[in-house]
Amino acid sequence: MKCKYCGVEIGNSLECHLCGHKQIGKTTCPVCFKLIYPYQEYCSNCGSPTIYRKDNTIKKVTPDIIVHSEQSHNYNTVSESYDYKKNAYDFKDSFKQLKDLNSMNYKETFKKFQSQPRKKNMRKKPKQKSFIKTFIGIIFGVCFIFIPVSQFVIHTITNIVQTTDEATSSFDGKGNTDLSSFNLKQDSSRGDYNQNFLNSDGGAFVYQNELYISLNDQLVKYDADFENQEVLEDSSCDHIYVDDRGCFYENYNDFIFLDSNAKRKTLLNDASHCYVLDQKIFYIRDDTLYCATIDENINVIDNQKIKDNIYEFTVDDQNQRILCTNTDYESQLIDFNGTTLKNKMNSYGDGYFIDGFLYYREYDGVYKSDLNSDDSEVVQEISDIYRFGVGKDEENEKVIVYSEDYDNALDAYSDDESYSLYDDARDFYVIGDKVIFFTYDDDYTRHYFISSYDGEYAPL
Repeated sequence: MKCKYCGVEIGNSLECHLCGHKQIGKTTCPVCFKLIYPYQEYCSNCGSPTIYRKDNTIKKVTPDIIVHSEQSHNYNTVSESYDYKKNAYDFKDSFKQLKDLNSMNYKETFKKFQSQPRKKNMRKKPKQKSFIKTFIGIIFGVCFIFIPVSQFVIHTITNIVQTTDEATSSFDGKGNTDLSSFNLKQDSSRGDYNQNFLNSDGGAFVYQNELYISLNDQLVKYDADFENQEVLEDSSCDHIYVDDRGCFYENYNDFIFLDSNAKRKTLLNDASHCYVLDQKIFYIRDDTLYCATIDENINVIDNQKIKDNIYEFTVDDQNQRILCTNTDYESQLIDFNGTTLKNKMNSYGDGYFIDGFLYYREYDGVYKSDLNSDDSEVVQEISDIYRFGVGKDEENEKVIVYSEDYDNALDAYSDDESYSLYDDARDFYVIGDKVIFFTYDDDYTRHYFISSYDGEYAPL
């Protein structure tokens, strides 16, 4: 896909990385509200047709006969063919012809027609054909022309089909190591949660060395060594967050709390983009940003409207700020009460907060800013960046920058080293010192993998 403003190739991005022009707004599935990317004809979650599946009716434009004339018509057009005659719209000439027609003497005309000499039908004698020569010619053509050409065409088509099968059958679901080689030692940070929150399609979270992940339309929990797993919810889940109280997640239009005894409670209805911060739950309902307050028993005790016409947001927990995008795709910075701190800000590509700094992408890399000034700091120089995430290896005190380019290649950068993780990753979630990504096979079935930042990965 190309940017409609400057023409640069932007893949499936909604915003041009060169000029910043927004192509179209983000679209969600009308059935399950999953994120739909441009030109995706079917929802990857429920299979429902998307708006890109609709056919646009092309209406024929009828020329205006008042202003259309022989001089103004474009005879080079290929979409319509017109048989224009000179003075075709001159009603005076047409009226004169009609008048002359009415004044004709039909009897005299008929007599003139009868007096005209009639042509005789002259039949030509058929030529003598040599059936033997014709038969020999047919045999010669079949043996020396038709059969060799047919064999060549069949051989060519077979090679094309084999080549196509080889090209589309490149998916390898084995990974390059075993799942047993992974061990979860680091929980998800607030920054990891913020990165996952940007993605409305699934999610992952590590708490007390256990992985909670939306996997194949289920909420699944793995232990630290991936030896055991438990299905917590038998349907698709988004925006997963876990703490000592239990597990919070979105389930279609509802926001759910699941305690350690698997007791399920619905906290909010008709809500999306539900974000948990201590006793607060920020969420969007009908393009309005709200903040619900819960008590120690996980009951909603207060619900306040913060801002109207909000499309998406990311939370700065350190400075109690919210960077939000309104329905006109304009960025603004507000506090937790909805007071505007900065209005009509620059567009920060897929930006989210880590420890009070906003991390965002530009066409040449990942930057961070405290938003108190226009100054920014380069985190990692990367070209052709489409999605990014920033993780930390706490044991080795390393910062890892993950980058997915426009060809879906997922790479990791740490210090001066770079690692190639997977060449066809469609999205990813940062979980501590590891990353989870998914891809599709030839039948468009989704497959999940867990990977270390040095390139070892295994299927889940």
